[in-house]
Amino acid sequence: MSNRTSVQDAVRIIVSRNPYLYRGLRMRVVNYSALARYIQEEVESFFGEDVDRNTIVTAIMRLSNQIFEPEESRSPFSGSRINLITGVSKVLIHVPPVKHGEVIKKIVDLGVFDSYMTSLHQSSEGVRLLTNSSDADRLRDDLKDYVVDLQSGFAEIHLRLPQVLRGVEGALTIVVDSLAQNGVQVIDTSISDNEISLVIKEDDSGRAIEALRVLMR
Repeated sequence: MSNRTSVQDAVRIIVSRNPYLYRGLRMRVVNYSALARYIQEEVESFFGEDVDRNTIVTAIMRLSNQIFEPEESRSPFSGSRINLITGVSKVLIHVPPVKHGEVIKKIVDLGVFDSYMTSLHQSSEGVRLLTNSSDADRLRDDLKDYVVDLQSGFAEIHLRLPQVLRGVEGALTIVVDSLAQNGVQVIDTSISDNEISLVIKEDDSGRAIEALRVLMR
């Protein structure tokens, strides 16, 4: 371990990656000693050796004083980027599990993967995917040997997270909760190391974007 400043940096990184810890510390509703115990192992992983808990408490107190100031109390989602894609359709191809491989091969051969597809799932009902409306129509027209249900009127939101939130699954929970509080139902979700994808009804796009912008302030 180098010095106390290094511990301060480690604590800042750990807290910034966790929206719940960040919010609690900013609101000063977190017990410093309890938080130090909670993150001690992760702090020590930065240095490969033991770190005195009192040093961690001191670092937490300093960070709390910094982010409590109005100019520092920005949302951990500040800096996120939003991209909206409309014209998304939901397709369900009714086939038994033994036929899934056959159907997926046909989908690949049609080039759906090459243009745009948000997700593909296999279940006892069949193969379900979310894709753009033109590819959905192609699937319905070309897969005439199968029963194909098609629902249109969906949109997909891509939320690219700032560096400090990359890989934080808790961010997805906060986003979904925020949308639900604004009357927006999330139909499908996925998360990568720095991006959240949300499928919603296209009619809810305006409310969803506004709710996310408020979350990013």
